[in-house]
Amino acid sequence: MSTTLVHIGVRTTNLEKSIRFWRDALGLTVADAVDGRFDLTDGYHNFRVFQHNGPDRPKHIGGMLDYLHIGVRVPDLRAAAKRCEALGFEITWEGLDGTKPYDPNSDELPSIAFKVEDPDGIVVDITERNDQWPGVDIESKG
Repeated sequence: MSTTLVHIGVRTTNLEKSIRFWRDALGLTVADAVDGRFDLTDGYHNFRVFQHNGPDRPKHIGGMLDYLHIGVRVPDLRAAAKRCEALGFEITWEGLDGTKPYDPNSDELPSIAFKVEDPDGIVVDITERNDQWPGVDIESKG
């Protein structure tokens, strides 16, 4: 038996904005919702987003100075980019390595991958490729 990653939890400063990002922009499914908490899923993993009710947290330093980032595979990269932009989430970089700045004034949408920050500054790598992260076997789970 091997260890299986099944759950990630994010304590958010604004639950409503975070759910708009994870559910509406990125397309995760809501499996359960209880006061101050949403359980989202891709069918294999639990991603819990819950409201931070403690003392004020220091502001996260965004951009490429992330101390945490999450990778997400979507079925249609261009549609995901359009949803992110339409919902007001700023795409920060295009490509897999984060070296090509994204131009929001261009009609060209990302074609391989892009990075976007959630409302709390967590950088999310978005791709539609199956080979982005070593050790992940998406094909056999589809």
